Order: sequence, then C-alpha cells, then structure tokens
Amino acid sequence: MKHGKYTKLWLELIVIAASVLALVLLVYFVMLVSFQNGTQSAGVTMQVADRIASQVFAEPTQEKIEAVSLMIRYGAHLALFFVVGLVTAFVSMVICRKYFRIAGILLSGVVCYMLAYYTEYYKQFIEGRHFQMTDVKLNWYGSLAGITCMVVSYFLNRLLVKLSS
Repeated sequence: MKHGKYTKLWLELIVIAASVLALVLLVYFVMLVSFQNGTQSAGVTMQVADRIASQVFAEPTQEKIEAVSLMIRYGAHLALFFVVGLVTAFVSMVICRKYFRIAGILLSGVVCYMLAYYTEYYKQFIEGRHFQMTDVKLNWYGSLAGITCMVVSYFLNRLLVKLSS
C-alpha cells in the first residue's frame, strides 16, 4: 500500500517539476522575443508581412504591407500570451489543489498581468523599442483567453468524468 502511495507522490512531483520547468522556459522565450533590438524585430516582421502581402494582394503597396505587419504583431502578442496564460493556469491548477485552486487561478492571472505589463515596460530601455499600452492590453487579453480556456477545459473534463461514471 505504501509503495503505491510513494509512486503517486513521485509522479505528482515529476508533473509539478515538469510544469514549472515548461513555464520557466516559456517565460524565458517571451523575454528573448520581447527584448530583441527594435531594428531586428521590425525587420523580421516586415519580411514576413511582405511575403504574406505578396500572396494576398496582386500588387501590395507599402500601406498594405504595414497593415499586414500590424496584424502579425497583434496576432503574435495574442498567441504568445495565450500560451503563457494556458501554461500558467495549468501550473497553478497542478500545484494548488481543492479549494486553493481558485486562489491559484487568481494568482496565475496576477502573474500573467505582471508579465504582460513588464515585458512592455522594459522595452522602453531597449534601442528601437517603445512601451505601448495597446501591446499590454493584447498580452493581457491573450493571457485571459488562455486562462479561461484552461479553466473551461478543467470543468468540462470534470463533467465528462462524472457523466461517464
């Protein structure tokens, strides 16, 4: 009986450690992307926008390329922070159990907002980058969508488990 209990405990610890490690690596990636030089970041985005605009429009103008670039930038903020919110909520749900799960979700929201704000805040100290509250909002909305998705999937899973019993 004790052997099964210790196996379960080790498995839980491995899941928690792997989840936290994945979150740390994700935050590191966010920092790498966020703290790129402004010229380098804009250059990559404009190259991708130029290729997409060439496929979508017969003769893309500079305005159309810049509009595509803006959509790519906004989409990148939303998508990246969606994953951050999803992983943060998952980690909080793995670590915080039972009645503490709500506090864990709220804490993951606080962590995501701080990350959303401070990644933008510190951009003003990087050459060619600027603080933009619009980007903070996009980061925050992406995080909220990820957290919401994780919470909804948790409750759907619980419902399916109850229905299958």
